[in-house]
Amino acid sequence: MEPRIEEELNLYEFVGFWKRVLINIIDSLILILPTYLLTRISVPAAESAGSAFPLFIQFVLLMAFNIFMVVRYGGTPGRLLLGARIVDENGRYPVIKQALIRDSFIIVNSFLAVVVSLNTEALSAIPSSLVNWSPLAADINVFLGWVVVVDCLFVAFTQRKRALHDLMARTYVVNKTALDRDLTGKFIA
Repeated sequence: MEPRIEEELNLYEFVGFWKRVLINIIDSLILILPTYLLTRISVPAAESAGSAFPLFIQFVLLMAFNIFMVVRYGGTPGRLLLGARIVDENGRYPVIKQALIRDSFIIVNSFLAVVVSLNTEALSAIPSSLVNWSPLAADINVFLGWVVVVDCLFVAFTQRKRALHDLMARTYVVNKTALDRDLTGKFIA
């Protein structure tokens, strides 16, 4: 039987609220330039094509990068730099399904943000059928923004510092040093 993270790690080895905040700040700083460059390409492309498709391509690329990093390396660049890893209950990096579940709130929020952006002057050539969804998307995005806040607060109040998305995906965010210890021969990430 494989060892379980909950049984093998001490409570202090799970990554807490403030370190996660710092991780998100670092991830934002790292992705700001690629996001800016993609936006500089996709917005004019969407305008000239009269289609939102280039914006959705940008959205898919950014989400795919995040999912890839979590599945392949156990975390986003900020997590890797700060020595944190996302693992399942057996100490393995998440599979694609788990990574998608973990990021579901961010994926939906980002998708709605793209829909909201269609209502800007810079994208005036986009067909009105898509633009008409912008007010509803903005309202849903505000609601989901509060869901994300509650999701993050779970970290501060759960024993193993798990956010709602961690509970849904059956994942944990732990310090890499805890995984480096060969607890029972299985937790070498």
